[in-house]
Amino acid sequence: MSLNRDQFKFNSNLKSILGEEWCPMYSTRETVKFNKAHFETAMMNVIREPNINSSAILRADILQEVLCDTNDNRTTVKKCQDNEIKISDPDAKKLAVDDFQVRIPPINPDLDLHCSTEIVRRIIPRNPYKDAIMNQTCLILNGSKDESTSLVIYIPHIKEGDECPFYIPHVKAVAIFLHDKTLSVHYISFKSNTEQLRNESERVVRTSWRLLQTAYKHSMGVMQGYQKRVRHDLVVNKVDFQDRYIALKKKYSKDLVDNWQESTDPKKHVFEDIAIAAFLISLWIKMHGPNFREKMQFRDLGCGNGILCYILLSEGIKGLGIDARHRKSWSNFPPEIQACLKEQIIIPSILVRPHPEVKRRLPALEHNGGIFPVKVAHEVIAPATVVYTSEDLINSPKVNVTEFPENTFIIGNHSDELTCWIPLLGFPFMVIPCCSHNFSGQRVRFNVRKSVKSSGNIVGNSTYAGLVDHVVFIANRVGWKVEQEMLRIPSTRNAAVIGCVNNQLKNFPTQEVYDTIMEDGGPNGWIQNSMALMKRNPRNH
Repeated sequence: MSLNRDQFKFNSNLKSILGEEWCPMYSTRETVKFNKAHFETAMMNVIREPNINSSAILRADILQEVLCDTNDNRTTVKKCQDNEIKISDPDAKKLAVDDFQVRIPPINPDLDLHCSTEIVRRIIPRNPYKDAIMNQTCLILNGSKDESTSLVIYIPHIKEGDECPFYIPHVKAVAIFLHDKTLSVHYISFKSNTEQLRNESERVVRTSWRLLQTAYKHSMGVMQGYQKRVRHDLVVNKVDFQDRYIALKKKYSKDLVDNWQESTDPKKHVFEDIAIAAFLISLWIKMHGPNFREKMQFRDLGCGNGILCYILLSEGIKGLGIDARHRKSWSNFPPEIQACLKEQIIIPSILVRPHPEVKRRLPALEHNGGIFPVKVAHEVIAPATVVYTSEDLINSPKVNVTEFPENTFIIGNHSDELTCWIPLLGFPFMVIPCCSHNFSGQRVRFNVRKSVKSSGNIVGNSTYAGLVDHVVFIANRVGWKVEQEMLRIPSTRNAAVIGCVNNQLKNFPTQEVYDTIMEDGGPNGWIQNSMALMKRNPRNH
């Protein structure tokens, strides 16, 4: 769907059809197949999602949107209130953020165009402490007589080229024009960069080519019925999450990256955990309100390097991180954080406590009498077998049997062997699946169920898609109202399965929990495999 070099032409030596102030940049050589409706649908999506054009842009906030007809009747679709317009972080760079006046550039009157949509948007860069937040006018104009003509214009609310942020072309205005079945890009230059627009090696010129490519590709995609495979922001508000992510990144990223102790890439892990922390805090505010800290606490099972726990604890949220192995990173944290990171193996209580029916008949019984032989190596004598009882495990300080306070929220961030167990523990949860393991702790591959494939919710039958589907199936089966989100994190394994509501929680573990475990192969070997984790090197996700 994208254009090759031989499918476009550089027009800087020609006059622009849009008028004397405009400079033509690139246009398609051949007539395009898509029509005005396809083009405007695609371009409206780009207006709302400017990160499509630049990776330096996080998002756009639409401040006001007005629809106009040929008789100049105006309908306001959106107008932000004062509290929505305010930028909360005083340290963020800002440019014309109080300027909401729509810009209308000069257009050749012979084209007989009228404005159908006026938008003022605020562009939020990924790093607002480096690149300025800026207001911008976006216009869509249609031909009064020629119904196949459409013009999209972007005008930054700045006066001089020196003010122009890095993430947009350094010009006064950009136009993308569909006319006579030809797609073209035009600029109005600042006086200081007129000559640059004639040199194809200049960044501002190369940007115009990319704008043409994007407009063409997305218009063709609309025509061909393309639909996004991944939908974000289904569970929490995107603006709340992204603003919180920016604030947490500013607060924690530099120190965490500079003092990284592990052998893995610090930026990937730090920025990933900051994003997960931002998502969780947004989710907990949605669940409990702004004073959520007084109403809940967390347990991060398989907490690994402890960064996620460190951020959440530093934000005043009560909780613990639990992992089978102590990590080097833990020693970098303040003592009060280290005290909340526990080196324990996790054995779900259902494996060591009596069945609820047995407990009702024998209320004094605290364990199920289980016996678990574990092979151990000895430096002098031959390997031996040590037998643990369920009572031993319950009483061991090195074992956590997942019996948490009622107000606990469980986090499973790439928690591997624990992934399928977490929905069965009887607490609200968010799990981000990574590697497939069954209830015994063995590596397996789960296939996506046929009913899910046909519904279109999961594309393909990869190992990862099968794991995510299986976790959703388990959670649904034991009564959770499941929500799913594709997290905005730097990982291909970014599917979050979330359970916040379950009417059976007071009865956990229900018979459905026991049946689910047995029908999935049973838990034999889980305890032995979990103990072996304490001796293995940790995985790097």
